[in-house]
Amino acid sequence: MLRSVSDGENVGYNNDPSGPVRTSRRSSSQYAGDNAIYMKRPPYTQVAFDEVHLKEKAEIEKTSLQDKVKKQIFCSKKRLWKLFTTFFPIIKVLRYYKIKENILIDILSGVTVGILHIPQALAFGYLTSVKLENGLYTSIWPIIIYVIFGTSQHVSMGTSAVICIVTASVVDRQADEFKLANPDLLQEFAKSDGNTTVMPKWEDIPAFMDYKENVAMSITLFEGAILLIMGFLRLGFITAYLSESFFNAFTSGAAVHIATSQIPAIIGISIPRYGGAFKIIKTYTALFSNIEMIEWETCLTALISIAILVFVKEFINEKFKDKLFIPIPVELIVVILATIISYFSNLKEYRVDVVGSIPSDLPVPVIPDITGFQNYFVDCFVIAILIFANTIAMAKVCAKKHNYEIDDSQELIAYGMCNFLSSFLKCFPSAVAPPRSMVASNMNTKSTLSGVFVTVLMILVVMAMSPLFEPLPKAALASIIIVALKGLFIQMGDCVKFWRINKHDFVIWLFTILSVVFLDIDLGLGIGVGISLITVVTQTQFSRGYRLGRTMKDSVIVEHKVYRDSVEQPGVKIFRFQSNLYFANAEIFRSALYRSTVNPRKLLKLLKKQEKKLAKAGKSGIDEMENGQIKRNNSDSNLIQNGKSPKSSTTNLTDFSSSLYDNQVFTVSDEKGSGGSQNNGLSVESKYRQPKLSIASNISGMTDEEEEEEDPEDGQEPVSEKKLRRLRRTHHVIVDCSNMNYLDASGANVLGHISSEYAHVNITFFIAGCSKEIRRTMEHANTYDKIPKTNVFLEVYDAIAVARMGTVQPLPAVLEDFDDDEAGEDSYITKM
Repeated sequence: MLRSVSDGENVGYNNDPSGPVRTSRRSSSQYAGDNAIYMKRPPYTQVAFDEVHLKEKAEIEKTSLQDKVKKQIFCSKKRLWKLFTTFFPIIKVLRYYKIKENILIDILSGVTVGILHIPQALAFGYLTSVKLENGLYTSIWPIIIYVIFGTSQHVSMGTSAVICIVTASVVDRQADEFKLANPDLLQEFAKSDGNTTVMPKWEDIPAFMDYKENVAMSITLFEGAILLIMGFLRLGFITAYLSESFFNAFTSGAAVHIATSQIPAIIGISIPRYGGAFKIIKTYTALFSNIEMIEWETCLTALISIAILVFVKEFINEKFKDKLFIPIPVELIVVILATIISYFSNLKEYRVDVVGSIPSDLPVPVIPDITGFQNYFVDCFVIAILIFANTIAMAKVCAKKHNYEIDDSQELIAYGMCNFLSSFLKCFPSAVAPPRSMVASNMNTKSTLSGVFVTVLMILVVMAMSPLFEPLPKAALASIIIVALKGLFIQMGDCVKFWRINKHDFVIWLFTILSVVFLDIDLGLGIGVGISLITVVTQTQFSRGYRLGRTMKDSVIVEHKVYRDSVEQPGVKIFRFQSNLYFANAEIFRSALYRSTVNPRKLLKLLKKQEKKLAKAGKSGIDEMENGQIKRNNSDSNLIQNGKSPKSSTTNLTDFSSSLYDNQVFTVSDEKGSGGSQNNGLSVESKYRQPKLSIASNISGMTDEEEEEEDPEDGQEPVSEKKLRRLRRTHHVIVDCSNMNYLDASGANVLGHISSEYAHVNITFFIAGCSKEIRRTMEHANTYDKIPKTNVFLEVYDAIAVARMGTVQPLPAVLEDFDDDEAGEDSYITKM
């Protein structure tokens, strides 16, 4: 058989059953100097190929489950060292660390990333709707824990904007329940000024903030435990079901919520924090209702902070990034300047909201109170998935850039340990922050030990400098958060990319971002995941199938009518389905196959109708059977002549392999034949003539679908000799299964049913390219009762080689033997 890339290359079928012979040679044509592919072997059925090449069962080692378990359960120094260093990667880092080469870079990188942590810790602590010191703690303990358990050199664990806003939505929801359960708490902290009673804000009540802190700690505890379980069970594949368009839309929608939550702090308006569906609409309604209460001093502070941040980030750091060793830490500069200005100008007296007191000591470990955890356990699972998906994606980007490997399962365990252990130290959920990780990547951080220097710097800040941040305006922190969202807002423009790439991606993006923005983050997450799964189902429903042909020049199998020189083998239709075959698309597969090749149901009805029409005219459609062949009268002689296709319908179209020999004869029998050389049940006789290339002039139209018409007598499809002749030219239908990876019972049943329906009209049904798993399914589903194993071929080339010499088989003497119901419109599924 030939698969050739050069003109004039020829090949025949070798009768040697020992297997394929492959040679490579140079072409003497215009392709001289190029490699050509030349393959010469006999056609194989799958059974024949297995008999020659498959190992005997005795040769295949079979190990019982008990032996496998025993093989894995053993102890040795090497195994113990491997297990220990896998769970604690820091051991390998310390053992192979090159101090002279790497220590300076790791120190500089750690200090730089630590400087970025300071303003983000304060800002994202405020964003999470808990105490600001919780943000500082979250920028200490998860980092040092990741140093011990993590495998990525550049992942910067700590506060993350998206995770903070998702956590805040859960914390605020629980806080609303606390308010309802403690309505008298405000009265206890109310201040009386003469005849006026000043009601405090809920955020000024210590018990309320302690409750919110405890909820955040409980969320961290449970999502950390979930990540640990996923790591030990190696369930990281779960994130594979969340597409890029989903994450893009979710993070962009979350950015809208983050920005909205900071607007009151920027303009100085105090409004309630809303939760649940449509909270964005409720928030903006409240803002516009109180627009006259804007504090212009707060607005001025925010605008100046935003201007400085944007100028330095866009016009200095970005423009001179190749010349700067490290980016200018403008966030820290803004924090320092705002604190100094606020302190000396006493902005608090001008009703500018400031941070206030921050503890200057590290917390002692406490056990979170998990009362009522059932109300937010599902949210913990969602947060765990988001932490893993976002962090592992950043880790893989950095690993690819710097050419090292990370362990996905160990990373899951590391993220779990970072959150589970830090939950006892008053931290909220931690994850990667892409800007900090990109700075570490650009500085070429050498190991995870850089996190040690980040931790040291943050501990010094908490213990020695945290009181200095008391006059810091909250508007400056809100400005830092707003400017940090620039990338998330810009990525909304990717919707155009998703529309161009794949409409399913765009649908996922659109539904996710709309539901996140206008409903809520958790509702949007669920809707986005649901839409993602629905698109998987719809893509199955739109699975594509098409006919195959070959290029005349070099005999390459291609999609028919897509390539200009694509032709088909006369009488042979080849079909390929680009999907797995199972219950959800089995009927789609059958419909696509019949539409692309020959519909046996339609053909059978047309034949019956033609017979009745001839009988009505006094001309029997079938006279008699002679020597096993149908003998037709003159009126129907153009349909079938002695069991062979009429001469007018045969062509000298070359086959897909050789393209040269037009007189090979292949006969398939269940028993060994006597003629020719024998090859495992496939008898082959070859007579070679001079090469002859001739293509019938009517080949292009012999498979074209005709326009549907209606018979005025019975309202059904009319019958004509032209239509019957076109349909009866096909004597073999081949299904290429090479693109199928999975077959279930329903798919196996539909293959058998299709074979039976083609048998009713004497069309032989071949399948080729079946994987081992598909053949096993067919075996257990008894598909071989309807599709003989001699009709299952190794490759589509083998099936073509046998089918190309087939002839039109005689029709049954009595068409009425085949009931319409058997080949009717009933689905095979409904008969199961």
